[in-house]
Amino acid sequence: MAELKIKASEVKGFNFHPSYSTGSLEDWLLYDEDVWRKELANGKEKFPKMNTIRIWLSWNAYCRLQDKFIDHIRSVIEICKELDLYVIPCLFNRWHDPMVDCDGIFIDHFLPNSSWLHKFDGLFEDYIDALCQAFREEERILVWDICNEPLAYNGDFPMREVVQEYELQWLHRMADRVRYNNVTQPLGLGSTGDQPMEVFGDVCDVYLTHLYFRGDFEKFEADVARFVEESQKSGKPLISSECCWGSLDDKYRGELIRGTLSTFQKYGVGFVAHALQYCGCTDLHDPCDGRVTPDIGNLCFINKDGSLRPYHDVYNEF
Repeated sequence: MAELKIKASEVKGFNFHPSYSTGSLEDWLLYDEDVWRKELANGKEKFPKMNTIRIWLSWNAYCRLQDKFIDHIRSVIEICKELDLYVIPCLFNRWHDPMVDCDGIFIDHFLPNSSWLHKFDGLFEDYIDALCQAFREEERILVWDICNEPLAYNGDFPMREVVQEYELQWLHRMADRVRYNNVTQPLGLGSTGDQPMEVFGDVCDVYLTHLYFRGDFEKFEADVARFVEESQKSGKPLISSECCWGSLDDKYRGELIRGTLSTFQKYGVGFVAHALQYCGCTDLHDPCDGRVTPDIGNLCFINKDGSLRPYHDVYNEF
């Protein structure tokens, strides 16, 4: 099994969408190298300990751009080399928002014969092959994140058992295809914090769970301790590849960040906060620039004008 380039506990980073984007498809269709360089450099200046970014790739963008999409990824990696940042590329996304969707995979994509999406065999193989062949030995890639938040069903979803079986099969096929390309980096999967990582079996070499502190400190610490114990038993490193719940109240958000990162520090958990930059993506902006989810608010750390949100410098203490 490939190993991480740095210890999991040393990972300190951010998810990143550029300011011009409202979702991962636009990250790449509208790709602007100067914006990525400027905003990541600003992030590094504001947060000198930042050493990792998680970027959201897009199968839909690849279908439209082909080789140009790969060139955009290569450009981002070169920027990250300049800034001494590691990259966690997320291949697929299963989290969806009803107001400003981020782009990604739907049940139709893996439920057999459910729609015209199945008129071609090996639907995602050329996408995975192109990425892996270009970057399978890239030193700046820390871990391949197969999918963001799979199995994200509502509690009363009537077809849960059937759909979950096919989704897990799909996840294993995607991971197998990455490994088929002989990548030199480990694989992970960005699961929600209420899903034991053992659900995903051998898809993961690294646990990339999403641990969000929402104000109940006792519950949050118990969740972190549970994942740390699971990591130790399995021998697989643990990184929280999303964390730091949002708010429109800057001061309260600062308290959530402190509660989150102090717990991670106590238990030796590396982290990738969500998210660095103000943009049009879901809940990464204020209500004046689009709808936000009321119980989430704004998850960004850096304002539209490039300044640091008040109280958010607490990140630098950790």
